[in-house]
Amino acid sequence: MATKTFSHCDQEIIEWCWASEHELIINPHWTSCYLIDGLLIDTGAPGGVEDFRNFINSLGEQKIQACVLTHTHEDHAGGAHMLNTEFNIPIYASERAIPILKVGYTYPEYRQVVWGEDGVLPVDAEVLPNPISSMSGKYTFDVIPIPGHAPEQVALIEKQQEWAIVSDGIQIKYKRIFGKTSNIQEDISLIYQSIRDLNQFTEKMKDLTIFLPGGKVFRKDLINHKLKEIWTLRQEVQELDSQGYSVDEIVQKMFGEGDVFASFTDGELSKKNLILSIISWINDYR
Repeated sequence: MATKTFSHCDQEIIEWCWASEHELIINPHWTSCYLIDGLLIDTGAPGGVEDFRNFINSLGEQKIQACVLTHTHEDHAGGAHMLNTEFNIPIYASERAIPILKVGYTYPEYRQVVWGEDGVLPVDAEVLPNPISSMSGKYTFDVIPIPGHAPEQVALIEKQQEWAIVSDGIQIKYKRIFGKTSNIQEDISLIYQSIRDLNQFTEKMKDLTIFLPGGKVFRKDLINHKLKEIWTLRQEVQELDSQGYSVDEIVQKMFGEGDVFASFTDGELSKKNLILSIISWINDYR
């Protein structure tokens, strides 16, 4: 397993990252946890629990007061049970996340390759207050719903510092999404709307810093770039759909032949799912 740690914003934010080193994974898929003045955001994947435990122990006197889960997917909630039961740290999540976390869940074998085999163990999470403050009260985060990648997902925005922890609410590139056969059911129209909501909420933040998993840090122009990218995809699909092309033909024209991820995930994560979601979005406005 691979881990790495970053310090951001004059060491006010510690980011701990974990990725599987399974032989089937060519490029590591990183997940991240952020520690900000005693407030921990996310808990990594089930396969990284031992490494996560070591990270928590390494903090020494720097105690964690509370943990917030941005959403319930295994790469963000995988260590919550351990954190709560072994370290007695309260777990907070959005109201929609509570029932999912209460019972836990397992996931398909292909995701076990990436995130570990143990599944997300149950945890009695509490409803996330809005806003939520860090341990000393130095930082206060507003909680913004950003559904689309997950119905229960939230972003955490620190207005004074102009920080945005958006987790998987923004992707580096939109070429494929999870479809209806998966328990991760992404919706590109909701993703677009959530990014628009983020844009509106942070409109006056000229020095906004956006944190994505794996040590990726961006400025505010990322938001407008993603809005333009998704809307351009929508326009391209709408044009091809109006010309009578089938979904498979649209996928081929826009992305070319082949989809390794679709084969690996039995179609759950694919370019075709992205096109289907865009067509559904277009049809909603017809």
